[in-house]
Amino acid sequence: MRLPDMKGRRALVTGASQGIGRAAGKMLLEQGCRVFGLARGDWAPDAEHPRFHPLDCDLSEAKDIRAVFAKIRSSTTRLDYVVNVAGIDPKYSIVEGDETRWREVVDLNLRACYLVIRESRPLLRAGKGRSIVNVSSINYRLGLPKRSIYSASKAGILGLTTGLARELGEEGIRINTVSPGWVFTERQVAQYFTSPRDRRKNLSHLESRQALRHRITPEDVARHILFYLSEASAASTGHNCVVDAGWLLE
Repeated sequence: MRLPDMKGRRALVTGASQGIGRAAGKMLLEQGCRVFGLARGDWAPDAEHPRFHPLDCDLSEAKDIRAVFAKIRSSTTRLDYVVNVAGIDPKYSIVEGDETRWREVVDLNLRACYLVIRESRPLLRAGKGRSIVNVSSINYRLGLPKRSIYSASKAGILGLTTGLARELGEEGIRINTVSPGWVFTERQVAQYFTSPRDRRKNLSHLESRQALRHRITPEDVARHILFYLSEASAASTGHNCVVDAGWLLE
């Protein structure tokens, strides 16, 4: 996939050390972008790319977000793209899900997304691409036990996207959401597909839900992210793109 308008542009990706964030960062580099990657660390060897700038940041801490953006502003005067991927998906029942665990999930999955956009806005206004993609999930539509906090945070991302679409649109900044189904990230594979029994059970469940017998990879999701960043989607803002191999069929 070649998107010529991306060459030479500057992107910020959260959760860039693994999974969807890592795949999106790598694809942006392949398009000729300079990429600022935010994560808690554990960077892979490919983080040594000359146009990749790994920045350690605990995105659940507002002060850390402000500090990392001070570093970014010291090395660039603009951003063209922002991709919000960072998140966690623990299972908590309503008994377990106290205020501490609520903050643990929501501060990273939703508040960080908002604060990153807020800090990025002046840099995006100075850029050319002027596009934001937030990563949500179809999970909030599924009503799964012990997922209420996670689902609330992911549903909130959709509200954040539509809530900002007109406000940012006045400045020529687009904002869209990509909502994946079950993605075979490193973490998901380690958690659900390690033992032969779990692998059979979970693959069977997946095949019973999806219209396509396709195991969604981080790269599948990253391609949709790049489309919504690029000028190929210049007429789209406030949109939610579902990437679920036909789970929800919408």
